[in-house]
Amino acid sequence: MKQDIATQRHYFIADATAAEKTHTFNSTLFGQDFRFNTCSGLFSYEKPDAASVLLMQVMCNTQPPLQGDLLDLGCGYGLIGIVLGKTHAQAATITQSDINEIACTYAQKNAATNGICTSVVHSDGFVNIAQRFHHITLNPPIHAGKEAVNRLYEASAAHLHPGGALYIVIQKKHGAESTLTFLSKTFREIKILYKRKGYFIAQCIN
Repeated sequence: MKQDIATQRHYFIADATAAEKTHTFNSTLFGQDFRFNTCSGLFSYEKPDAASVLLMQVMCNTQPPLQGDLLDLGCGYGLIGIVLGKTHAQAATITQSDINEIACTYAQKNAATNGICTSVVHSDGFVNIAQRFHHITLNPPIHAGKEAVNRLYEASAAHLHPGGALYIVIQKKHGAESTLTFLSKTFREIKILYKRKGYFIAQCIN
């Protein structure tokens, strides 16, 4: 069932007042079983969204494998960071952040449910995040607006170690080409890791 913007009241906003319809689903991803608790205000609360699954698939196959500190930026209920934390359990230290406190609460619960050790930070972008990372993942909050998303890209570059990378997924219909042009001016190198059926996954190297 497609969610319209009105039903995603927690999606990249700090609103913690909306009534919640809770939901639980199980999912098998990349050979691992997961269980997620969500609520109706969160993005793609009924099942993993296709864009995030593609992003995780590409990152799971990254060579060399992910190592070091990883930030799941705009984590929602914690999907990407938890899955990568399980598939790279010995390699990456996971931090997850979201502007919405409810999302952070669910991310913490889901990390515990799935036996993943993550640090969850309630933060508007990088306001409450000082450290640098080797990897940052982002399924951009397109409906937050182009300027807000571009600020996240710029701030991500500032919070990466030299040689670190931001991984994003974006659809052609959401302005992938103009986004890649902007990113090419912000990062040292852009690699297109996946381009198919209107989806682009980019590795933006600092």
